[in-house]
Amino acid sequence: MSEQVSNAQQLVHELVDLSTLNRSNELLERLEILLADFIICVVSGNRLQSRDSLLKNDGAIGLATRLASQSAFEDKDDLDWSAVNHPGSVVFAASFAIALEHPKFREHFLTSALAGMRASASAAHFFGPGHRKRWHITATAGTFGAVCAASAALNLDNVSAQRALHLAGTNMGGLGQVSRELQGTPRFNRAAAAALGVASAFGAYEGIPAIENLWDGDRGLLEVFDLAATITDGALIKDGITTVRVRTFPATGFIQSALLGVSQLAQRNSVSGELKSLTVTVNSGVFPILNDPKKERWWNLGLNCAAAWASKDPMVLTPAPQIEGLVHAVGGDVPLGSAHIRAETSEGVFELTIDEAPGLHLFAAHEVAWREAKWRSMVGDDYVEIVNCVQALISQQANDSTWVRINQFLREG
Repeated sequence: MSEQVSNAQQLVHELVDLSTLNRSNELLERLEILLADFIICVVSGNRLQSRDSLLKNDGAIGLATRLASQSAFEDKDDLDWSAVNHPGSVVFAASFAIALEHPKFREHFLTSALAGMRASASAAHFFGPGHRKRWHITATAGTFGAVCAASAALNLDNVSAQRALHLAGTNMGGLGQVSRELQGTPRFNRAAAAALGVASAFGAYEGIPAIENLWDGDRGLLEVFDLAATITDGALIKDGITTVRVRTFPATGFIQSALLGVSQLAQRNSVSGELKSLTVTVNSGVFPILNDPKKERWWNLGLNCAAAWASKDPMVLTPAPQIEGLVHAVGGDVPLGSAHIRAETSEGVFELTIDEAPGLHLFAAHEVAWREAKWRSMVGDDYVEIVNCVQALISQQANDSTWVRINQFLREG
């Protein structure tokens, strides 16, 4: 047996073992924020959606499809740069859909969310960069996350949970083309992954047969999906929550560091002179997306950085045409999620590198302020009630009234 196959089998073995889930207070505190952010993203999407929905009343599979799609309606759902994916939009969609449609399984909700996030992150790291070149990692790793979340929600035993994972792995997909075209196209990849995860767990619950050899050979996942199947950072299993960020600034996640750096440089007392030029460098691989005039302003690195310079606030991106002509957006040897900023003013040249994207330090005062401003801009003061509902879930004090409100928020807005 090759090392890759051995690692793959070990991955499955560990993902279906719920006894090893990390349930530390620190992790649960972070999970509380991520769940609230997910609900708020769905609620805002529901309120902006003008069309009626058939999916929201089409059982757990349909509801999971709907929730995953709506959570990414504005491209504001969570982000994990270490795994280069958006885990919560898929995992939490599966967990909530089952809890809402099948109340008898609500007692497993927290376990479901934890198991799903662990699986999504672990799979994303395991699949590797070669896989991401062609496939949408949020969808493929998300399928693993959704099926593990759904299996945990149903309290499947390890054998049945492995069957569910094999059913999902046999049918997963999600073309990486959506990451080039964007403009909302990744939403259905998320939705399909969530739906497949729930359907696979339901299938395993009923005893539908699954293939035994998921990984090896010319038709196995390792070859078909070009999986690295290696252990990263010394650990096969990731908790999937520690490294997840909340996206707070009103622009694509690819430029959050750039917006932070530009605004910080503009705020510095030493940068008080007249701006002559502003050069912003981001990862060369994603730069073409961020410099495409056909895409909406949301994706435009140069225009949004001009706005951040003018406002000195990454949360305020009002168009600044007087600055736009001075901004030079470029792609370079910069890690994903990072940015380098160089400002030339009448006072001199100033440079700043942002190595760590914002949104990770969830309890820092500035992060709390940004996050609450984001939430308020999306759902108004309803965010307070949503946070209270999630706190009840985390403390396992949720009652029928709590679930009624969550159901109303997620289905109707």
